[in-house]
Amino acid sequence: MSTVSRLLLLALAGFAGLAASALVACGEEKASTKPVATLKGDGFTVEMPGNPKPETINARTAGGSVPITAYITEGGSEGFSMSVLKIPKGVRGDLDGAVQGAASSVGGTLKDKKKVTFQGFPARDARITGAEDSNGNKGTVFARVILANGRLFQLQFVTEGADVKSAPKQYTAFVSSLKIG
Repeated sequence: MSTVSRLLLLALAGFAGLAASALVACGEEKASTKPVATLKGDGFTVEMPGNPKPETINARTAGGSVPITAYITEGGSEGFSMSVLKIPKGVRGDLDGAVQGAASSVGGTLKDKKKVTFQGFPARDARITGAEDSNGNKGTVFARVILANGRLFQLQFVTEGADVKSAPKQYTAFVSSLKIG
């Protein structure tokens, strides 16, 4: 597994409460320049660069261990991910805690957190700076977390550079393309 993949998984796992790993430049085509594919998941569709395949990881939550379905595409020193976690019964979704957990899991600093609404659902946009892998490489994470229909959706873009100010237009298109059903 590449270091971009590990950082993507760590940040998304942090949204549910896990810990951290990696990011380095790989020299291959950037993820943001790859052709866009339409993903059809359980109750959602999204257009995402590359050809991501679903992967399941388990995350610890207040309600116990729960599976997260994650889709990841990476290339060069950047990557995109989309994940969905079903909120366990008796657990209240915490968007602010989710973005703070992501920052903590990658050893970064939560910046530019903004309360937003997406398709009528509560959401948070965030930029996490200084995300660090086990080799000391620094990255920036851009994320939107959405609480909808008993699920937590998380879309993110990770790039090399400790304090990147803005994500590429492909990230905005990716986030905007999500349709929750």
